[in-house]
Amino acid sequence: MNKAMFYEVNTEAFSNHSLFLPQSAAEFYGIEDKQTVTLSFGNRRLAVTVNIVPSANNYTILVSENVKSELLLDTDVKYEMVYSNNELIIGPIIGLLLAKSQVRLQRNLQHYLIYTMLYEQINGILFVFCEEEIDFTNDTITGYIFDPSLPENWREAVLPFPKAVFRRVELSQTTLKGLREKMGKGFFNAQYFDKWQFWNWLSPYEELRKHLSETTNKVTLTNLNSFIEKYNGVYLKPKNGSRGQGIYYIEKNEDLYVVLENYQDNINQLSAEQMTKFLKRHPYSLLQQPIRLHTFEDRKVDYRVILQKDGTGHWQCTGMIARFGKTNAISSNFKANGFAMEGTLALMTQFGYDELTAFKKSQEIISICTKMACKIDEMAGAYADLGIDVGIDQEDNVWVIEMNKRPDHDFPLIIKDRKMYYSVKSNPVLYAKYLAMENNLFFDSDYEQ
Repeated sequence: MNKAMFYEVNTEAFSNHSLFLPQSAAEFYGIEDKQTVTLSFGNRRLAVTVNIVPSANNYTILVSENVKSELLLDTDVKYEMVYSNNELIIGPIIGLLLAKSQVRLQRNLQHYLIYTMLYEQINGILFVFCEEEIDFTNDTITGYIFDPSLPENWREAVLPFPKAVFRRVELSQTTLKGLREKMGKGFFNAQYFDKWQFWNWLSPYEELRKHLSETTNKVTLTNLNSFIEKYNGVYLKPKNGSRGQGIYYIEKNEDLYVVLENYQDNINQLSAEQMTKFLKRHPYSLLQQPIRLHTFEDRKVDYRVILQKDGTGHWQCTGMIARFGKTNAISSNFKANGFAMEGTLALMTQFGYDELTAFKKSQEIISICTKMACKIDEMAGAYADLGIDVGIDQEDNVWVIEMNKRPDHDFPLIIKDRKMYYSVKSNPVLYAKYLAMENNLFFDSDYEQ
């Protein structure tokens, strides 16, 4: 793959399906005069004839008006070009899918500027858009391009489907299907999965299973009894629950079932008949092995591992944040009268580790999470932004509790770590640039050649 260069794009009115390259650029990319190449802009591709021209400006290229029109080229942006396999990519075009409606998108435009902080490393088109403005019939998306030359920073434009889209919003099944078909792996963090799918995908692999709580979606009295007998207790959790809501811990005291609901002080005791009725009221739940987490001052503690891909295309840990839950709660959700702390410091605080031991433990945690993320990539498609919740039990074993597909990007602000916060916001955009320009993805749809 050749090194990328930066170019302005202008139009030429008297030609058809033509690309005019400065001689220095043609020599750099190894393109010959009158050669036919595929010009790629987003997911639009068009065969053009190259005309090599001497030019005083070696960083301006010209295209025919019809090329601009068919590719929907925006000529107010400075682009990179990458040439490989007779395809000349102009880009990148990166889309951030951040809202469902145009009204909500417009209302939050200034808030979305945080995703543009490394634009100098991106170049090309970085735009935000909503589900409402995706036009599958005409293969276009109406969105707002980041334009630092404008006082308001954004301008509206009609664009082709980009080569990379980062999703941060719930979508209809129709939209999901359409984007997957149009974009393939360029549409990342596309599929959301629940706790049951997570267990099903990873539990067959022994190396990973030993870090997962045994789970079943058959919520019956028989299975409840089996878990209690095996583990001296069981969790009843919603498949798609979050923030510790709707979690029950159940154990047995002779013939009665003792039920504790997270964040509630009351304890209920149910007969077998009452428990059967109770379970039927939770049809979208799971039974899960309880992990006897190592506590700190009677607080449950877990660790949020922020795992992201960046401009290298590889998983890396952006940060780790420990959450100390409410005293005597059955989960570690810190927002209910708990507190948070940077991960390595928390390991030293919770376990009394020295700095080296805490570092080694943090690396063990990150390694386990990365292996699971790589397997999820294989099983469910491309991901690049995960919040993985990890606990450490009383025997010092590491357990992965949950994998969040749309993690809270504001977590680092809880511990006042703005550097981590900036990285969390920037890494998915850098990864999108990698997809758009370095990986040279191909798409499922047919394009004019």
